[in-house]
Amino acid sequence: MRFTENIRAAFRFGLASARANVVPMVVLWAMAGALVVGYYFVPGIERGLEPMRQWQTDCGWVAAFVNRFVFCGILPGVFMLMMKALSVPRPVLVIGVQTLWSGICGIVSGWMFELHAVWFGTGVDFGTLCIKTGMQQLVWTPFFFAPVGALIYFWIGRDFSLARCRKDWSSGFWTEVFLPNLFANWVVWFPCSMLVHMFPTALQIQLTGFVNAYFCLVLLWIGREKR
Repeated sequence: MRFTENIRAAFRFGLASARANVVPMVVLWAMAGALVVGYYFVPGIERGLEPMRQWQTDCGWVAAFVNRFVFCGILPGVFMLMMKALSVPRPVLVIGVQTLWSGICGIVSGWMFELHAVWFGTGVDFGTLCIKTGMQQLVWTPFFFAPVGALIYFWIGRDFSLARCRKDWSSGFWTEVFLPNLFANWVVWFPCSMLVHMFPTALQIQLTGFVNAYFCLVLLWIGREKR
């Protein structure tokens, strides 16, 4: 009974964290959808994205890391400094740690997209998109991205103090921090993953930077509220 209540509370908190930034979330969904339509039906969009695709093809993990540096470090940092609701102590250090984690996450995500292309092909039919999205959200996310991200933002939320982390750590960590993180991730990423997988493999990791910029704000909000 207690476990079920914790799951429900985590689900409500994850949704609350998403609602706190619902406007940028909807804007990002609209941007992703517009990019998909533009890529396939507006020749100028495809040509405009070609340098980004070529850069990722030529530079590989370096390009993925730089993408996350900008979209998950600099851009969320600007929002964080401007929005009082997301204010945190030592914002420069927060941005630095977040940038490093996001860069590593970007490298792993790039490998993930490449593996998906090898395992499931590069088709954009509905079945292939569902398989890739399910693999990303139900395997990669709960077993790597979400738990590691939850631990990092738990640490950030305690002002980088290991002593405070040990003091605040409890058996409820996974339902109070990890699950809200995971549910918030699913709210943002299930629709976006479907859209992202419609692009060529080399563009997928680059275009996810837009959505990750928003998601970093959600994680900071979770860490701040659970501090």
